[in-house]
Amino acid sequence: MAASQSTLASIDAPMAGSQAESRLNHQMHCLPAGVLLLNEMGIVEQANPAACELLEQPLEGKAWRQIIDSAFAPRADDGHEVSLKNGKRISLKTRSLTPESGQLVMLTDLTETRRMQHNVSHLQRLSALGKMAASLAHQIRTPLSAALLYGANLASPKLDDAGRARFQQKLMARLGELEQRVNDLLLFARGGHTQKLEPLSVVNLIQDLGTSCEAVLQQRQADLSWAFQASPYIEANVTALQGALQNLINNALEANASAIRITVSELKGRAVIQVADNGNGMTQEQQQQAMTPFYTTKANGTGLGLAVLHSICRAHDGTISLASLPGQGSQFTLTFPCLEQQEEQRA
Repeated sequence: MAASQSTLASIDAPMAGSQAESRLNHQMHCLPAGVLLLNEMGIVEQANPAACELLEQPLEGKAWRQIIDSAFAPRADDGHEVSLKNGKRISLKTRSLTPESGQLVMLTDLTETRRMQHNVSHLQRLSALGKMAASLAHQIRTPLSAALLYGANLASPKLDDAGRARFQQKLMARLGELEQRVNDLLLFARGGHTQKLEPLSVVNLIQDLGTSCEAVLQQRQADLSWAFQASPYIEANVTALQGALQNLINNALEANASAIRITVSELKGRAVIQVADNGNGMTQEQQQQAMTPFYTTKANGTGLGLAVLHSICRAHDGTISLASLPGQGSQFTLTFPCLEQQEEQRA
């Protein structure tokens, strides 16, 4: 009897394994995302129909490098996605197969999702256009009127050298306000989506930021310091990201911060930039609205500074969080995928 049970068990084990494999193959066949299994040589051993349909070719038996050359068409604005020659955009992720050697590749078609997001974003921007025009007209009129007045005073023959210097300084300050409003608007309008990305040292980014903010820091008698706990590289548009961080520094200074500290670290494959200040801080309600376009608590604010930061972070596949208490300052935490992590996803 025991011998019979042992024989039955030895027969059932392969059958159970075969059924599990069949069930796994069926599930892989039904997945809406493309899935490929590569062996240790980079050859596709198995590919589901979704992958073949997405790449528009039979895949099994082909080298993954050959498939990349024939189907992929990288573009300057790909960012954290990949363009195909057939016009589609996909998300590509790879995982090592352990304990077996080889890799699993997952392809997700983002074409329709990105098209819908683009349409929604377009509609949102159109709906905000009226509010933006009214807000911007008011914000530009005030410093422009002041600049015109100061310019007229400069032409007065009765003005002495001290008075001329005073009006010239005021004129330059008003023109600087106008330039800041235009820069904010451009950064918000672009959102970083269509700009070219390139490898960027976060350490160099922060050091350059300190140089570009030196004049305004001296004017406000504020200190900017930093600490580098890591030296990560990210893929970013330098101009857009530095402009967004400058907005963050300006926001801290306008909140009466006398000390701003930037800390750079790395956590779980992501570069982490923390910007802390000792300014006025924010209430819970202000924090919830802080990154909403055109929301401002300042009489002369554009309401775009933090909205620009949020928009550009998203365009770089980044995250942003805010912690603040009234009277105790604010801390913004930004994270971005490290360049090595991105390279692995595209390999």
